[in-house]
Amino acid sequence: MWKSVSQVLADQFGAYYNIKSKDKVHTGEMHESWVIDDGLQPVFVKTNEKSFRSMFRAEADQLELLAKTNTVAVPRVYGIGCSQNHSFLLLEYLDLQDNAAETLAKFGETLAKLHQIQGPERYGLDFDTWLGPVYQPNEWQENWATFFSEQRIGWQLQICKEKGIEFGDIQAIVDKVANKLAKHKPQPSLLHGNLWIENCATANGTTITYDPACYWGDRECDLAFTELFEPFPEEFYTNYDRTFPLEKDYIERKPLYQLYYLLNFSHRFKGHYVALTRKLVQLILNDEI
Repeated sequence: MWKSVSQVLADQFGAYYNIKSKDKVHTGEMHESWVIDDGLQPVFVKTNEKSFRSMFRAEADQLELLAKTNTVAVPRVYGIGCSQNHSFLLLEYLDLQDNAAETLAKFGETLAKLHQIQGPERYGLDFDTWLGPVYQPNEWQENWATFFSEQRIGWQLQICKEKGIEFGDIQAIVDKVANKLAKHKPQPSLLHGNLWIENCATANGTTITYDPACYWGDRECDLAFTELFEPFPEEFYTNYDRTFPLEKDYIERKPLYQLYYLLNFSHRFKGHYVALTRKLVQLILNDEI
């Protein structure tokens, strides 16, 4: 595999990349990750079985899509490739530090500028993506309530059911969510899609974000996820709202958008996420939120 990695990097840098060191680093649920170095240019490498090439391609395409907006900072993509048994994604190595409150505060304005970019007048993306290790369909839809209730909530409920976790009648839940969003017609924004504190870090005085799950949708989805587990500093939200004010009834839709992420966490991690999700579903069904 490493010979293939060197070749892709040689094409990128214009000179043969002679790997002098390889250090395995802590990773998430799916991939192995390494930092390699030729003595001049360290590179971050994600690896997995060859069948994961399409996932790496989607991640690379999303990072490049976000980078082209000249708003949020993301790692530069050096390339993807395959060897006989492996696939890999090559990214800029960044010396990531713990999130700093000051840089996260500035990130509020940066995220707002991403969300202000004009795009298609519909919801979805030209290709499907993944939320963590879970496939995320992005078929284009003209109606936001239909897109979110079916391709987000309904999709995750079905995955939960297949894994033995049920929250009630799927169609009833989907219909309730669609009904609550029926009058909401947001301007489509390009979303990071997987924006929580674990997917942000500080490098060179700037918030870097990674592991996206992009699509064109309601910007409130990104904000809702930032508030779900460990909220960003208050200054982040102040700067966001100053740059691109949120609608006052965002607070009413926030639980619906957070449900998507809780469903995703329920079948990935189970435990208390299932209890939290079950409580939220009942509140939504009973019109208590």
